[in-house]
Amino acid sequence: MTTPSPGRPDQPRSRAQQRRYELAHASAWRGLKPGTPAGAAVFTLAALAVLWFLVGLDDLLDHRMLQAGIKPRQVSGLVGIIVSPFLHADARQLATNTIPFAALAWLLLMTGVRQFLLATVAVLLASGVVDWVAGPSHEVLLGVSGVVFGWLGYLLARAWFSRNIKWIAVAVIVAVLFSSLFSGLLPKSGHHVFWGGHVAGLVVGALVAALLHRKPSRSPKAAKPAKPARA
Repeated sequence: MTTPSPGRPDQPRSRAQQRRYELAHASAWRGLKPGTPAGAAVFTLAALAVLWFLVGLDDLLDHRMLQAGIKPRQVSGLVGIIVSPFLHADARQLATNTIPFAALAWLLLMTGVRQFLLATVAVLLASGVVDWVAGPSHEVLLGVSGVVFGWLGYLLARAWFSRNIKWIAVAVIVAVLFSSLFSGLLPKSGHHVFWGGHVAGLVVGALVAALLHRKPSRSPKAAKPAKPARA
C-alpha cells in the first residue's frame, strides 16, 4: 500500500497535513493581494511593464498607435479618452511619469482596491473628457499624467477630510517629494499633454476622496422627552 504524498493536493492526507497545506497556500495568496505591500508593488510593476511594452511596440510600428490618442473635438478622438492613458509619445514622456505613477499607485492600492478603482476610473474619464473638449486642436493628447494628478489630488484630499494622522503624514511626504508636479497645473503648452486635463484629474481625485473619506458632521442629540411625573 502506497503512502500519500503530503505535497500533492489531489491525494488523501491527515488533518494536520491538510491544515498546513491550506495555511501555506492561503498565506502566499494573501501576501500578493493588491491591498498588501507586496501585492501592491507587484501590481504596480506589472502595470508599468505594460506601459513600457506599449512604448516599445509603438516605436516598432513607427508610432502608428499614437493615432488612437485624444483628438480634441473630433469624433474619431473620443476613443482616446479610454485609450490615451496607456499610450505615450516616446520613452521620455513615460519616464517622466514612471516614478510618480509607481509611488502614487502603490500608496492608493494600500488604501484599498475599491478606492483605487473608483478614483482611477473617475479621474481617467474626467481628465480625458476635458482634454477632448478643451485641448489644443493641433495636438494628439497622450499619457497617464492626468491619472497621476488624480491620484495626487485623492491622496492630498484624503488627508484633509479624514483627519487621520497617518494619512496626513503620507500627504505631506507626497507633496514634498512630488512638488515639481504642480507646475503641470499651470496654463502652458506641452508636447502631447494639456494642462486642463491635469487640473481636471486633480479636482476629481479630490472630490472622490471627499465622498469616500469625509467624516459625517455630528448633529446635536435630540432632547429626550421628559418622563411623566408620577401621581
